[in-house]
Amino acid sequence: MAEVEEKKYIPKNEVSSFIFGLCGQNMVYSLIGASFFTYFMTDIAMFPAAIVSVLLIAMKVWDGVNDPIVGSFIDRHTFKNGEKLRPFLKYTPLPVGIFTVLLFLVFSTAEDLLWLRVAYFVIVYICWDLVYTVQDVAVWGITAMVSPNSNERDKFVQWARTIGSCVYGALSVGIPMVLEMIANAKGVSMAFVTAVFAIIFGLGGAMISYRCSKAQERIRVNKAEQQASLAESFSLLFKNKMMLLVTLANLCGALGFGANLVTYFFKYEIPADFIGGGLIGALGLTTIYFAMTALPGFIGMVLADKMKKWLGSYVNVLILIQIVNIIVRVIAYFVGYEGKKLWIAMILIGIGSIPSGALSIAQTSIFCDSIDYMEWKTGKRTEGITFSMQTSFTKISSGITAGLATMALSILGYKAIDDAAVYVGTQTAAFDKWMWPLVILTPAIASVLFIIPLLFINYTKEQRAIVESDLKARRLGEKESGFSPYASEVDSH
Repeated sequence: MAEVEEKKYIPKNEVSSFIFGLCGQNMVYSLIGASFFTYFMTDIAMFPAAIVSVLLIAMKVWDGVNDPIVGSFIDRHTFKNGEKLRPFLKYTPLPVGIFTVLLFLVFSTAEDLLWLRVAYFVIVYICWDLVYTVQDVAVWGITAMVSPNSNERDKFVQWARTIGSCVYGALSVGIPMVLEMIANAKGVSMAFVTAVFAIIFGLGGAMISYRCSKAQERIRVNKAEQQASLAESFSLLFKNKMMLLVTLANLCGALGFGANLVTYFFKYEIPADFIGGGLIGALGLTTIYFAMTALPGFIGMVLADKMKKWLGSYVNVLILIQIVNIIVRVIAYFVGYEGKKLWIAMILIGIGSIPSGALSIAQTSIFCDSIDYMEWKTGKRTEGITFSMQTSFTKISSGITAGLATMALSILGYKAIDDAAVYVGTQTAAFDKWMWPLVILTPAIASVLFIIPLLFINYTKEQRAIVESDLKARRLGEKESGFSPYASEVDSH
């Protein structure tokens, strides 16, 4: 019997507009979400490492409080035109851009003004985080509403995550290198060039992100599907087992703070003449490192759907990613970094990163499935609270990673050196001893812990098919399979 072709809902111009807008949003986040942000705080804004560690952890605690509240508000609110998320995509880009620029202004590095600089930084970050959270929750929440066809939705998510991640990856590793090369070539301060880049990529990227508002909400929320209170939103959140287990896995993954130490490793452990002859410094070497060890993940993004078919589910894809990471990093550690060995170690990690490109695609798909499952089970849709938890724990994870990295620097006796002819040998013996194992092995340890929560997720293809079929019947007012607790309760009344 010929297979019936599933109905398609999303036109190509809508897909391209959303992805273009998403590229703009990733231009903004490439300044803040990667290890450069930590380096900016310690070596450009010249905050002491201990203060940076406290700041990063405190800011992410704020994220943990702020994001779910924002998500709950979004779930409990519908605009007059019946839309839930799209208007937020129209109103948030400009303030996101303005606060991004303000965040990267360094008005002084004097020690007697440290308290004032810290206060300014915290206030601006809180404002930035609030508006960015609203935008980010709306961006990813709408991916669960663009189509009632879960396979079409998966494809939409795959392309959005693939191209958005490529832009983020390229810019997060490319911006620091170009920034450093311009500062060295022109003889201007890193603080000045950083401010210029914040205007170009922060404000400019935010304006491009307006294009995300072209995505349409094809699954409309009626009053019965809205939460009545913040308490009900959190109650539904803690019933979403899939989302909670993936979130826990991400928190475990945050313990792999070695990636945030790469720049410090290159600056103080690798000779200045390793490559580049002066123009390429620690930030440039960091760019080369991440280009070699992360960009191969593009292959995994393209093959994400095929990996899911080969392994049976996106949960299994996540497990495979972690297993491969563990193996290649242990091998790379024993290869070492002396002389040309560093190139071999980077090539090994790059090969191991190929499947990791599917990670964000797999997680977003699982989150979308969990929203459908919660609607099937409880009659309530939870795009806001679910994706607010994703954004919250993404930021909390990055904060934990950066906080642990700067804490490790402080414990190892690190002191930033602004300008020196030779940096190798200027740090403590403990720093020299522990930097390589921390950079290479902490992500492997985090991968072991990441796998454990995933082993408790059990959402089969058969369950997914029942959920999708029942939700389709429910929206058409037709009879469901009878497996849904919510449908059974409605029928009994």
